[in-house]
Amino acid sequence: MKEAFTKSTIAGIELNNRIIRSATFEKLSDREGRPTDKLSDMYLRLAKGGVGAIITGLIGVQRNGRSSFKMCMMDRDDFIDDYKKINTMLGAYGVPLIAQLAHGGGQIDGSASGGFNLAPSKKHYVSTNKYSQVLSEEDIWEIINSFINAIERAEKAGFAGVQIHAAHGYLLSEFLSGGLNTRKDRWGGSVENRFRIVSEIMKGARERVGSYPILAKFSAYDNLKNGIRADEAVRLALMFQEAGVDALEVSCGANDGLSTIRAPKVPVDAIFAAKFSAKTGSGIMKSIVKKIIPLKVKRYKPVYNYNVAAAAEIKQNISIPVIVVGGIRNINDINSIISEKKADYVSMCRPFLIEPDLVNKFKEGKQDSSKCIECCHCMFGVEDKSVRCYYGKTPA
Repeated sequence: MKEAFTKSTIAGIELNNRIIRSATFEKLSDREGRPTDKLSDMYLRLAKGGVGAIITGLIGVQRNGRSSFKMCMMDRDDFIDDYKKINTMLGAYGVPLIAQLAHGGGQIDGSASGGFNLAPSKKHYVSTNKYSQVLSEEDIWEIINSFINAIERAEKAGFAGVQIHAAHGYLLSEFLSGGLNTRKDRWGGSVENRFRIVSEIMKGARERVGSYPILAKFSAYDNLKNGIRADEAVRLALMFQEAGVDALEVSCGANDGLSTIRAPKVPVDAIFAAKFSAKTGSGIMKSIVKKIIPLKVKRYKPVYNYNVAAAAEIKQNISIPVIVVGGIRNINDINSIISEKKADYVSMCRPFLIEPDLVNKFKEGKQDSSKCIECCHCMFGVEDKSVRCYYGKTPA
């Protein structure tokens, strides 16, 4: 049996293999943030398709950090039973479901959050064309307590564990990165100060839920001026471990173009459809906007396996399991990553949109690679609709 299909545990969570569905913003809640049957159906397809574990898409801990009216929420006790039904269903397939808990921070547009786009520091966001609102000390403690409360609710709802989202320019990621956190108080400056909000969440959560599995996801580099780089990523990884995190998923980026996910070329038509089509009148203006988009949207290389080197360095320095995500598409690469101890697990997002049964196909030898073509249209299509694969077609 190849390395990818060995059984293992993460803090007591049993996995039948080492391939994880990484958090994918599904946009499949009702307007209140309650999970819908369509979300249950998506998880069921993944479970039947052979994934070792499923990490949910963003689940909000606080209304003022909600990025969409279709974002699942965990800020109220009356949501617990809805999630419990999903966990009971998946339990029959032996596939653990891990709740990714998040606060959108400064990059949200405010329509679903009640007008809030809170962040550690004042910053202008190109994606929303707005400046963030700076968090007060009281605001920070309210967010810390919201994360702790959400972790406790997740345990009551039967989730196998939680993942704290501290990547991709969301609120906790904004605190961690010196490129986004320019505070002069005890929540900014040194790495220890910038990590303080995570350590306080972990401290409070451990007092409340004991040894309940708590994972985290963070960006090992973010391509920002004064942002996170390799040496600091190792320090942060050690701090996650010391704070009591049970496993660490290594990603990258901070809402800066096509950095978090990669594409061979800028998906101009998809970006235009998502952000400009309703605002652009004449054909000439549309043509001009489409020519400008590739000049404004940053694209990074490589397209494949782009976080493996960062994960490998982190794994050499910590003892908790390391999960790596980012352009991993081939079963041979997956087996190599694990056998060469560059990471303990791999996680994927986009491949499971086109093939929820991809792991079974790998295991049965039906194919070696994902059919995903890296068009990234799913990333922009989800701005208006629930997530799905467009396979290069412009989201309509």
